This record gives sequence, C-alpha cells and structure tokens, in this order.
Amino acid sequence: MMLSIIIPTLNESKTGYLAQILQSYNHLQNCEIICVDGGSVDNTLTIIAAAGVRVIKTNIASRAGRLNVGILHANADMIVLHHPRSILDVKGVEWLIKQKESLVWGAFTHTFAMKHWLLKFTSWYSNHIRGDKRSVYYLDHCLFASRKLLLEVGMLPEVDIFEDTELCLRLRKRSKGTRLSFISETSPVRFQSNGIYIQAITNQYMKWLYYFKRSDTKINKQYEKGIELNTQYQNTRIEDLHLTKDDGIFKALR
Repeated sequence: MMLSIIIPTLNESKTGYLAQILQSYNHLQNCEIICVDGGSVDNTLTIIAAAGVRVIKTNIASRAGRLNVGILHANADMIVLHHPRSILDVKGVEWLIKQKESLVWGAFTHTFAMKHWLLKFTSWYSNHIRGDKRSVYYLDHCLFASRKLLLEVGMLPEVDIFEDTELCLRLRKRSKGTRLSFISETSPVRFQSNGIYIQAITNQYMKWLYYFKRSDTKINKQYEKGIELNTQYQNTRIEDLHLTKDDGIFKALR
C-alpha cells in the first residue's frame, strides 16, 4: 500500500461532496480510502458503503479525533488528511503516490468552488503567504505527511478547531512544508450560508480568539452555529474507543 487517504465524515449529505470525492478515487491503484465517521444520522454511511470504501464508525466529537483514528489504522507510509468538502485533483494524488519517497509533508493548492474576489484573495493568501512563507495550511488544502512523522509529532492535538494549524506548527519544527501545484477545490458552503463578507469577518474573529488562546470548544461552537459541518458535541474523545491497532504507539502518545 503506497498511500492512505483519510476522510473525517459527519452528516455529509447536505453538501453533496462525499459521493463525488469517493467516486473520483475508485480507479486508483496502491491507495486505500478510510472514512472515519463521527456518528452520522443522514445517509453518509450509505454513500460510503455504495463506494465500497472502508469505514470506521466512532462517536468522537472532534474532527481531529477522527483523523487520528484514521492515522492509527492507516496501512500506507504516506497519508493524505482529506477535507470532506474538498475535491482534490486526482492527478495530484497519482503524482504524490509516485513521488512520496522525496516528500516529507505538505499540502495541495487551495481554491474555492465559487468565483468572488474575496474568496480568490483568501486562497491566494492561504497558499502564498500562510502556506509558502509560514508552512501553515488548513485541512481545506488536503494535508499530506508520512505516517511515521505524524506519529512522531503526536498526530493532531485534541482540539475542536484550528487543529490543522496546530498540526502544521508541529510538523514545521521538523521541516518546511511543500505546497504542490495540484488543486484542492473547497466548498464555499459557509460563505453561501452566512454571506461572503459576514463569513470573512467571522473567520478573522475566530483567528483572533485562537491567537488569544480562548477555549477551542467555545470558539468552535460559535463557528459551527447554525450549520454544524464538522462537530457533534458529546463527551467522547479518542481514548474512549479502546483502539487496538498500534496500541503501544497509541498509549505512548496519550
């Protein structure tokens, strides 16, 4: 197995992206797809079953926790942490499979699936300033890293929001991230639901709360209010699952 793609899912039917994502990878060789579901009550699990993709059912509230479960169960040396509402250029995945020996970690090039000057600027800044200069990417970019490195840095922190930022801060201590030119096209669903300018202001406000170290749960509850794409608020964390694969590694990271 050359590559593992991990998709954290939770009630994905409302955005319509999951079936398209899974269908785009059905021809790939040397690649496994793992969906880690957080307790979907719509037809997400039916979509996964129809695609013939491996699914791990959990009741983990956080997206970070679901991604960590996938990392622990992955069989490949290189892992893609795949945003559940991003369409990744399949040619980029094929290229990553061929070039994985020369790469340590990085992300794909972000764009939105909607034309607007502010969204275009947001992607430009995310790719060229935050990404290229600071080696900080969001999950929307579809991050990739070697499984060994992910385990060494402790995987993703158990926080409800900005877990992707925190992971990049851990990874960049080892090496600079590589941004691949292949596109990760992300759903603008939050901008469509809340309004482009209101959502843009909200995003900046969330960042300020994060930088001032406010509660990640409180920040995310505010971020998810009215749309709830990433999180179900229960008390379950990754350690509640009693995972068995790589159990020694898992205990060492707790």
